[in-house]
Amino acid sequence: MPHRRNIDIDLLRSFVTIVEVKSFTRAAERLLRTQSAISLQMKRLEEQLGCRLFERGGRGVEPTQAGTMLLGYARRILAANDELVGRMAEPLVEGAVNVGSPEGFATEHLAPVLARFSRAFPRVKMKVRTGSIKDLEADFQAGQLDIIIETSVGTLNGAHHLGQEALLWCVADGAEPEVTAVSSDDPLRLVCTNEPCQVRQAKLSALDGAGIPWRIVFETSSRAGVQAAVGAGLGVGVLPRSSMLAGMHKLNSAEGLPPLPDISTALTIRPEAGLVAERLQMFMVNVFEGHA
Repeated sequence: MPHRRNIDIDLLRSFVTIVEVKSFTRAAERLLRTQSAISLQMKRLEEQLGCRLFERGGRGVEPTQAGTMLLGYARRILAANDELVGRMAEPLVEGAVNVGSPEGFATEHLAPVLARFSRAFPRVKMKVRTGSIKDLEADFQAGQLDIIIETSVGTLNGAHHLGQEALLWCVADGAEPEVTAVSSDDPLRLVCTNEPCQVRQAKLSALDGAGIPWRIVFETSSRAGVQAAVGAGLGVGVLPRSSMLAGMHKLNSAEGLPPLPDISTALTIRPEAGLVAERLQMFMVNVFEGHA
């Protein structure tokens, strides 16, 4: 009788994420794990299946023919697993939950997690509101949000820690030399959000502390605007590592720029939020800690 091999669900989840973002590094950031951990997972998966699953293409990591075949199965297995968790383990969980999150975290990290939760708990209605931390905190205190996700430069205390990642100076590939030049004669050209925030403050404080002159050439209200302006070569921006897009690269001390702190993410739930919010909180914490 042939030996039966059972594939770890966690390996399949990491595999699908890599295919979706076309990068081991970005998959690790989305799953809030280290790149080495993701690489070891894929090595285990390839050993279990006895075939190579990835090859490096012109636009990043691409699945091999075997990897493409696995992708369809993996997505169906994950969908069935997530649905089973909700319908068998928690069949009575139903209701509504309101979540507040910064825009960048909501689009890059939260959306895929909520999609999984929705499959696991199909009778739960979710509403996500994005905005500034100040506005979200006001809504949370007013009882309009059951869960709030906050990002902060440095460490967040008194909440469920979801992870942290590096803030990076970034610029478009092929940007004109004067865009990245650090000179006392020509101020560094910056792309910034137009509202006071901790990332903007950390960036400007780091430059001032290093004695580097700067001028803002483009202001925008969103992280997507920063990504677009940096990608177009207008100036230097600061983004979390997972927010860097194809066509950008990081700058560091070799270009004369000062180090930046990490950005942390945490979750807080209202004590009286109820069972649905509690289940979502547990689900998100488990996902970002790598236990689901």
